[in-house]
Amino acid sequence: MAASPVRRVLAGRYELTGLIATGGMGQVWRGRDALLDRPVAVKVLRSEYTGDQTFRTRFRTEAQLTGRLLHRNIAALHDYGEVVSEDGEPCAYLVMELVDGEPLSALLDREGRLPPERVLDVVGQTAAALAVAHAAGVVHRDVKPGNVLVGRDGVVKITDFGIAWSAASAPLTRTGQVVGTASYLSPEQAGGDKAGPASDVYSLGMVAWECLAGRRAFDGEHPVQVALRQLREEPDPLPADVPEPVRDLVARALVKDPAGRFPDGAALHAAVEDVRAGRSLPALPAPATTPLPLPGPGALPAVPVPAAGGSTAVPPRRRGTRVLAGIATLAAGAAIGVGALQFAGTDAGGVPTSVAEPSAAADVRWSALVGRPADEVEEELVEAGLRVARTAEETAGVAAGLVTAVGPTGRLDPGDVVTLTVAVAPVTPPSAPSTAAPPVSSTAPPTSEAPSGVPPAPQEPTPQTTWDGNGNGNGNGNAGGNGNGNGNGRGRNG
Repeated sequence: MAASPVRRVLAGRYELTGLIATGGMGQVWRGRDALLDRPVAVKVLRSEYTGDQTFRTRFRTEAQLTGRLLHRNIAALHDYGEVVSEDGEPCAYLVMELVDGEPLSALLDREGRLPPERVLDVVGQTAAALAVAHAAGVVHRDVKPGNVLVGRDGVVKITDFGIAWSAASAPLTRTGQVVGTASYLSPEQAGGDKAGPASDVYSLGMVAWECLAGRRAFDGEHPVQVALRQLREEPDPLPADVPEPVRDLVARALVKDPAGRFPDGAALHAAVEDVRAGRSLPALPAPATTPLPLPGPGALPAVPVPAAGGSTAVPPRRRGTRVLAGIATLAAGAAIGVGALQFAGTDAGGVPTSVAEPSAAADVRWSALVGRPADEVEEELVEAGLRVARTAEETAGVAAGLVTAVGPTGRLDPGDVVTLTVAVAPVTPPSAPSTAAPPVSSTAPPTSEAPSGVPPAPQEPTPQTTWDGNGNGNGNGNAGGNGNGNGNGRGRNG
């Protein structure tokens, strides 16, 4: 759909008044909700994709993922719809709050470097939003300046969950496929491995590094070059005027091995609060996994394996081949501006669910599952042919990540949905004074927040449609001047 001086009305309700920005999959328009008489931002799927069921499914997944994430630092969803235009063409659209501000990428283009305290404020608010997503089992996978909106009131909102992966959904991408923006891509994503909450932490660490240094940590003429640098290289030291605690915070977020980073958004948010309050960062546990093998500048690693007769032979470069295959897919995604996604389905409440090959009926027992790690329980249920949805419960009485409730129980058929309630540790207010940002207002739906500003995820997924954004190559995101839009970061690769 091209910009036109003629105003267009969607579903007889949403009047599109001006094009804000264009991205890989859609366009974001400034609009007005005629029914409620309020300004909105409307994201419309690009016309060349509306006839493709895969792309429409991806757009619908954007709604399903993001609508269940309610937090002041996540751009709020108002509506989702699919209509047929006057010329018979299908049209899918999202309606969201119109943010009075600009993307972080535009702020960096204008101001260059940001002072450390402001960077901590932006990173802290973004990490708070990711904490809610991660507690709900959602990984963003494309955290970058173009997807972080900075409001004029100081409120930071993350947007664009179009390539997000949900722990409660079937994989949205094929094995070994890479999605994301190369300059902010975690090493495990660049290598074709599955993204997790720690992958978002790495990407946000890259954003923090860029804000403090005034340039991207890794850049190049082609996304493949940048992705290889993510695998092989460490960022340059930050400028000398960046305080040591801030350097340490960013360095911990950028550890190549995901097991050595802050594990999720909640841990990163807590670390930011510690730095702002002048407290020392807690020691991180020793990595429990083997560090990611990184290809050298001239060759890919070869892994010795026992050969016949007890000798050691060098097999074909399997790991390196996987890395290159993943990066090749990244290049293809950058060329078309989007990443191909696959969608398995949703339960009756619209919650994406994980699914395995059907098997015999499973006997789900409360006593056998409650009190165990959620990831471990989910893996067992999926292997038994069941689908899994997660909801979070903030509690100080149970260790974070453990299952506190499960239902339904008993004899279940293959494909049935089991909901796991997972404990989320509450974040206590800082004991020492901190230089927190001044109070701000938000147009997002009211939520029940803990004193730290990180509320638990909704207790029950609702049938409400939800949304997410997308971004590959040049990327998509809410952006632009006085509203939401799709932006391409700072005009460089990614």
